[in-house]
Amino acid sequence: MNDALQKYLQAATGLTTLTKSKAENIAKQLVKQGEAATDNVGELVDDLLDKQRKNREAISALVKAETQRAVRAMGLATTTEVDRLQKQVADLKRELAKAESKSAASGAKASAKTSTSGKETAGKSPAKKAAKKTAKKTTAKKAGGKKSTAKKS
Repeated sequence: MNDALQKYLQAATGLTTLTKSKAENIAKQLVKQGEAATDNVGELVDDLLDKQRKNREAISALVKAETQRAVRAMGLATTTEVDRLQKQVADLKRELAKAESKSAASGAKASAKTSTSGKETAGKSPAKKAAKKTAKKTTAKKAGGKKSTAKKS
C-alpha cells in the first residue's frame, strides 16, 4: 500500500489527531500519486474529516459502553442510583425530624399536665424525700407534746 493511502486510512480511523491542514496535505499527496483527481481534493478533505469525526464518536461510544458494562459487572452504583438513594435518605431524615418533633411536643404536654396537678414526685432526690419525712416527724412531735424518756413504774 502506498504511503499517502496509508496516511488517509490512519487519519480516517480517528486514531490520530487530524487538522484540516493535515487532511489537505494527505489529499494532495493522493493526487500527486494518482490515487485521486485534482478536482476532488476539497471533497477528500471533507470526507476525511467527517470519517475521522464519526470514527472518534464510535470509539468513544464503544469505550463508554464497555466501561458501563464493567461497572455493572463490579456491582458499583451509577450516578442515577446514587442520586435516587440520596433523595430517599433526605426524605427519611425529614420524616424522622417531624416524628421526633411531634413526640417531643406530646411529651412536653404530658409533662405540663403532670406538673400542674401537683402529683409529680418522681423527680425528687432521696435526700429531699428524707428531709420531708424528718419535717413531718418534727411537726408531729410538737403537736403531741414532749414524750418522757423515763420508765413508768
